[in-house]
Amino acid sequence: MSLGPFRIGAALAATVLAGVCAPGFVGSVQGGDARASLVLRVAPTGATGTGRQDRFADLPQALARVAALRRQGEGRAIVVELEPGTHRIAAPVRIGPEHSGAAGTPLTLRGAADGSSRLVGSVPLPSAPLPPRLRERLPAAARDEVRAYRLPEALRREPAFRAPRRLRETHPRITEIFDPGGALRPAQWPNAGKSGPDGVWPTIATAAPGGLDFTLGDAPPLPDLTRERELWAEGFWRWDWLLETLPVARVDRHRRFELEAPPYEGIREGARMRLVHALAALDEAGEWWRDRDSGLLLAWPSPGATELEASLAEGLILAEGVRHLRIERLRLERARGDLIVARGGEDIEIRASDLSWAAGRAVVFEDVARGGVSGSAIHDIGASAVRLVGGDRATLRPGGLFVRDCRFTRFSRLSRTQSSAIELDGVGAEASGNLIADAVGYAVYLRGNDHVFRRNEVARLIHGLSDTGAIYAGRDFTARGSIIEDNYIHDIRTVPGMEVKGVYLDDMASGFTIRRNLFVDVQQPVFIGGGSDNTVTRNVFVASSPMVALDARGLTWMAPSLTQADSEFRAAFAAMPLDSPPWRMRFPKLAEALSDHPGVARNNQIVDNVTIGGELVTFSEKAEAGRQIILFNTRLDGPAPRSGDLAALARLAAGRGIALGPDPETLRRDELPPSPFTHPRR
Repeated sequence: MSLGPFRIGAALAATVLAGVCAPGFVGSVQGGDARASLVLRVAPTGATGTGRQDRFADLPQALARVAALRRQGEGRAIVVELEPGTHRIAAPVRIGPEHSGAAGTPLTLRGAADGSSRLVGSVPLPSAPLPPRLRERLPAAARDEVRAYRLPEALRREPAFRAPRRLRETHPRITEIFDPGGALRPAQWPNAGKSGPDGVWPTIATAAPGGLDFTLGDAPPLPDLTRERELWAEGFWRWDWLLETLPVARVDRHRRFELEAPPYEGIREGARMRLVHALAALDEAGEWWRDRDSGLLLAWPSPGATELEASLAEGLILAEGVRHLRIERLRLERARGDLIVARGGEDIEIRASDLSWAAGRAVVFEDVARGGVSGSAIHDIGASAVRLVGGDRATLRPGGLFVRDCRFTRFSRLSRTQSSAIELDGVGAEASGNLIADAVGYAVYLRGNDHVFRRNEVARLIHGLSDTGAIYAGRDFTARGSIIEDNYIHDIRTVPGMEVKGVYLDDMASGFTIRRNLFVDVQQPVFIGGGSDNTVTRNVFVASSPMVALDARGLTWMAPSLTQADSEFRAAFAAMPLDSPPWRMRFPKLAEALSDHPGVARNNQIVDNVTIGGELVTFSEKAEAGRQIILFNTRLDGPAPRSGDLAALARLAAGRGIALGPDPETLRRDELPPSPFTHPRR
């Protein structure tokens, strides 16, 4: 038995670490033949000496020149090169069909070879006197540390510094404040260092129509919040897989408060919560608070930092209908929404770049034909990091989109749940050779058909959550054909009393193939939640038990979703032309699935897997072994190596006739040099 050619570490080391993550950040990519390219240069913000025909004061001016050249018939590859330094924008820069290149002669937006070109959507904040009326409301320890800054008029007019975050609003617009080390946080109770998804949270004691009471637990005493006019509360109000942030209507001295709107499916007693954006809670470095009346921002800067910036631009780049575009060797950071959005067009690639500190997402591709992201570092993103939607589900035509050889860390930092490093939707997208680690969100959310998630390393995700998975799909019976193969998935666990999965095929997800993956120290490595026609084969499970868990929820609590005409499940089924030739050829029996006992979990093939120190297959909620194909699975006893000791794992497996690939040491990540672009975790 072979686990396949694991090439994760080698691919990332060769592409990301040797390019984006190496000192100097010298990108090796080129936009067409450099000797034949026309180069236009953009000076950093505030520079002098612009106005020449080939040097421009800002990016929009350079792109206007590109459009003029294209109208004049210029067919050469054009490179718009941002010189070293900071390039500030207040609104997304649009790139459209009028800027397009051609096959072999693209339009390239490029940074300097040393990696020092920054395109940012933030503005510096001037200092201001601290009004006595606000100073006296601060905690005593903060009064000599907090400084006042004046917000720009556009942010002063905003009715709220953020939009609510509910189940369907996965990437709300949020204003952020930055120092050189990254984003500060709104003042909150309890402080971030003493609470978090895996720390101490106050909990709801009673939930009644008149308001909510909460217990302090190990949290510090509650400050006086009765004078707070823009207070928010975030909590796992009903479920430990959904964190929602909502405005507070009122709060009193007796630890009782009301929300302006009800959370998804209400509030349960014992729910974790905390209060956000309170002047009375501004009591440590790295916190801020906004006074809407005066337009002032009060902040306790991080040690050694005094200059602050506020995010202002909704996004950085909006590509609409453009063809043959390259974005490379750039640092893109600090937007209130998404950094790069591409809609329509074809052959668009972002490569060898650093994308960070978006309140929304890093990259969104919608209905782009061919393209994606490669060789880039993507970190400190507020919601999902990369969303790719392409192809045509009606005809099952693939879109040709990809995410390759990228490093994802600390994504989903603001929208902590229902967010992923990579979201693949539509048909035929690929995510391969990526490192996805150290975040609260998923690694990948698979929607649509025929995607491939291959040769990725997935580690240390979704900690502090429950009933969720690092690789996730669900609630669409027609979303079939995707493959999860040759991945190294390890250290996926949560806090006591909760449970998480490695691969979570949730709510009837069916028709997936999970093969040749290595699971090490994963709480529930493969979980099939009611689905059918899934294949789990030739995987190795180490200290990850049970190997596969299977239920038939379509016969129990989920049964109404299969019969109710207006259910989300049936709506997704009805949306696809299942009787059309492409669907009949690809999934011959799917059109009749709802009329043939759809709640029965059946024909899941669990074949030729090995588990070391764990159970094989478990069943619950009326799932039956006799309706599956379960063959040739092996349970080995003996000590299981820890996730970092791959050499010991290889020796143990070799003694049982199992090959884990040509060189297990290529999977080692701890010895790889850190990226100079990433910031210390707060």
